[in-house]
Amino acid sequence: MGRVNTSAAEPKTAGKKPRDNHSLEHEYSQLKEENRRLLDLAEWRSASMAHLAHELRTPLTSILGFSEILLSQEQLTDAQRNFCERIQNSAQQLQRTLNHMGDLSRMDTPSGDNSSSR
Repeated sequence: MGRVNTSAAEPKTAGKKPRDNHSLEHEYSQLKEENRRLLDLAEWRSASMAHLAHELRTPLTSILGFSEILLSQEQLTDAQRNFCERIQNSAQQLQRTLNHMGDLSRMDTPSGDNSSSR
């Protein structure tokens, strides 16, 4: 009869040196620091998105207001009215996009700070 293979009973870590506590603590410390950097980056990204949305909203409000004033004028030609409606529709779409950006930035803030508003 042949020889019985006992290698299956041996641990798979045979020949590998087990890690000591010091190396595990060092690895844990590195992972903890990397996690902190990623959280900081996510917070910065969310704050940047909220700031951008806020800065774009001010001139957008003026565009919407002036297009509404123009559309209320009766002496507009059909072409002028069409252009004003296009301006207003595009501005409203941009406003919706900015609102979604603001919502995403508030949802994505790791600290859970939902104090920013539209």
